[in-house]
Amino acid sequence: RLFLRDGKTGPRTVWLSSPARAVLGALPRTSEWMFPARRGDGPVSASALLGFWSGVRTGAGLADVRLHDLRHSYASLALRRGETVPVIGRLLGHSQAATTLGYAHPADGAARDAVEALGAVLGDR
Repeated sequence: RLFLRDGKTGPRTVWLSSPARAVLGALPRTSEWMFPARRGDGPVSASALLGFWSGVRTGAGLADVRLHDLRHSYASLALRRGETVPVIGRLLGHSQAATTLGYAHPADGAARDAVEALGAVLGDR
């Protein structure tokens, strides 16, 4: 896990998977910041981060995908994998389930599977 002492809503823990820890652990540590600015003694600037993201998008052939969209994809994938809304909310740093529900978008296939499963149960009565 990673502790953010000054997140958007205050201090919070960010839970990291083993692959994420491996990637971050392999980065050279030249500063107290995980992603330091090239010049100066602070974190990378928002404009530098957005420039990097633009290059990633271009390389992947993804037009008009915001960095923030990754949070929606992460939440939706977690929901499809069977994670609960409270757990997904904790992973995203949400304190309210309603906020998480704005991020986790169920797939049509999941709704179809649910209606079929419920129909089978109700049809057995």
